[in-house]
Amino acid sequence: MLRYATLSLALLLAACGGSSAPDTAAPAPVPEPTPETQALALNCSWLLRSDPDLLNIAFPDEAATYWVAALPALPGTRLRIEGEYPRSRYFSYNAYDPALRPTDAITDYQLDPAAGGNPYRSADAAGGRYVAYLKPGMVPEPREPNTLYAGSIDLLNRADLPNPLWLLIYRVYLAEGSRSGGVPLPKLTLETAGGTATPIALESCNPLPPEGLPGLVNGVIRDSSNPLPLPFPLAPKEPQVLRFYGLPEALRQLVSNAVGFPLPLGAITGADTGGGFLSNVDNAYVTSMASRDQGSLYIVRARAPSHALRPSDAPLGSAQLRYWSLCTNEFVSQRYVDCLSDYEVPVDAQGYFTLVVSDPAQRPSNATDAKAIAWLPWGSVYPDSVLIYRHMLPSPHFAQAVQNIPYGTPPVEVMGEYLPKVAYCDRATIEAAGSAAQAFEACAAE
Repeated sequence: MLRYATLSLALLLAACGGSSAPDTAAPAPVPEPTPETQALALNCSWLLRSDPDLLNIAFPDEAATYWVAALPALPGTRLRIEGEYPRSRYFSYNAYDPALRPTDAITDYQLDPAAGGNPYRSADAAGGRYVAYLKPGMVPEPREPNTLYAGSIDLLNRADLPNPLWLLIYRVYLAEGSRSGGVPLPKLTLETAGGTATPIALESCNPLPPEGLPGLVNGVIRDSSNPLPLPFPLAPKEPQVLRFYGLPEALRQLVSNAVGFPLPLGAITGADTGGGFLSNVDNAYVTSMASRDQGSLYIVRARAPSHALRPSDAPLGSAQLRYWSLCTNEFVSQRYVDCLSDYEVPVDAQGYFTLVVSDPAQRPSNATDAKAIAWLPWGSVYPDSVLIYRHMLPSPHFAQAVQNIPYGTPPVEVMGEYLPKVAYCDRATIEAAGSAAQAFEACAAE
């Protein structure tokens, strides 16, 4: 698994560089890409952008667009970020270490405006502008406003080594008007720590994945059911729903599946719960894996949390989560097959959602919004299916959020009825049921 994470990082950093010319002008609208601007991508603030075909890696969410920036962490410098608040459900910045673990983050509602208001704090606030900074080192106490930190790396048990790379990801979820929420992409400037000089001012241009990337990451699995020599199936015989803590823990779970018994916590590389796969600090996940060896269809059911109807609803309002989603993914390439955002998932009269995952030919006829049964495709060539259930920015009163599951604690003890239950099933059993609840009960009883 670490091999594929390393490959992902190498691809993300394949284009990195900047221009030495200072640029203090306000961000300009992003121009349409041309052969010339694509050739100059090394001078862009944002080197890469997520794309469902070209850069669908690191288990992304279909509702989000990600922009990636990477710069050397030069001593005595900081990265200035100038942007406008987009029209979207959510946006944030996350910084990462070379192992793809987040070191720090800053989220929409935490950004003090430099002009105008912050609509992620108050629905009545006028849209405005902000200035933020990425700085070297660990997060201080108290932290500076509008600032995130690059952190340190653990090399040979030395956790005090400065992070040598500023890897930054800008995320926008459920954007309105354009991928970037109807505003220009944020402008990035590498400047001295006090802001008195500008060693590198980067261009504002349209980032695109480099040519050939599909063949390296996604295309390799399109025409094969077993693209790499992995011991499929990777899924356990009985469906399990587990919280994702980090790469070592995910590897422990996979090895446990392969050997047929659970390895002890921390058995692979210690209890590293720092995330990975370029995960988002504001998100927490529970996951489940299914194998075609056990069945070609599975069904999922859980109580549905309430989600924000507008950005300022959570974590400052009454909604339980700012956002949640369900995605089917492929393990090796880390690409999503399809996703459903919270507002797209039908909820029954009991307050539960029910999801069926299958190939299109096996989709039950009653897997419809009218019957309160959602559907996602398995992925026609994938031997295993990875289901990812995301919780974003829980409100303090939502004790059952995924974020509240301590390492080593069974998820059901915290999430209760909000924890998805998973069962293999068949199309006929689901179609014979009178309701979504009865469909799941019949499948679970098989």
